[in-house]
Amino acid sequence: MLLYGLVFQNLALIALIRGLFFARPAPFGRKLWVVGGASAFLAGILLLGVWIYPPPLGAVFYLALFGAACIRWLRQPAPDNAAGRASLFAAVGLAALGAAMIWQGVTGRIAPDEPYLSLASPLPEDAGYCVLSGGASVGLNLHYVVSASTAADFEKHSVDLIATNAQGFRTKSGLSHYPKPLSPEDYAVFGTPVIAPCTGEVVETENDKTDVLAGHKYRSRDGANIVLLSCDGREVLMAHFKQGSVRVSEGDTVSAGSVLGLVGNSGNTEEPHLHIHAQEEGDNGRLVPVPIRFEGRYLARGDCL
Repeated sequence: MLLYGLVFQNLALIALIRGLFFARPAPFGRKLWVVGGASAFLAGILLLGVWIYPPPLGAVFYLALFGAACIRWLRQPAPDNAAGRASLFAAVGLAALGAAMIWQGVTGRIAPDEPYLSLASPLPEDAGYCVLSGGASVGLNLHYVVSASTAADFEKHSVDLIATNAQGFRTKSGLSHYPKPLSPEDYAVFGTPVIAPCTGEVVETENDKTDVLAGHKYRSRDGANIVLLSCDGREVLMAHFKQGSVRVSEGDTVSAGSVLGLVGNSGNTEEPHLHIHAQEEGDNGRLVPVPIRFEGRYLARGDCL
């Protein structure tokens, strides 16, 4: 699914910019309508986009091309005859889609007005560990979608963390041109130490699940390698550990900052990452989600530890 999202994101931007570069002459006022709608659409994709292929610098490149296309079209002389209404319909459609995406991107970065659990970083602080999926809207955080292939409702406030290399890609150096390598070892985050984000007791662990290949079709529904901690009356679950890497056992007391295991690709995962969420027992024993912040910061897609 992530690969499909990356393909759509890039093709949509290429089509938008190409359309402006080769747009027919039109009255200046109509051009402004189209440019306004296209700008809203572009802003929406920039806010919701997964900027790992290309990395954030790619977003700047798209923005520059978009600006050049707009300037070129706006400077064209107006035709003698007014153009058809198709451009106005396109402008309205782009503006509507853009507004919806902007709303998702902006509201999803606002921390929920609920009691939250403050955690320390679960990954080392000397590298680029960033959020792949996280935030308070479905556009930024697929954990808001409850299904067999995404999440349970108590995982709503989950954060998925990846690592980026020096060029901003999420793969290891030398593999940046691959949008979706199959081998988990090719991802920069694979094998990274997972650090206890709080002091607490180990409630549950799993350590024997196999690391699967990267890709939606290789997801395993048999469960992931996990560590579940009890911290400040809430439970913190971290998932997708590398097989055999978990270093703690049920009943252990761990201190914040101690190493729990290594990031892997076990369970229901499309590619290596660290999944973390907090939960607590609600009415009738049902688990309910708890918002989390890291060092007081609420993180959404694209934010880094």
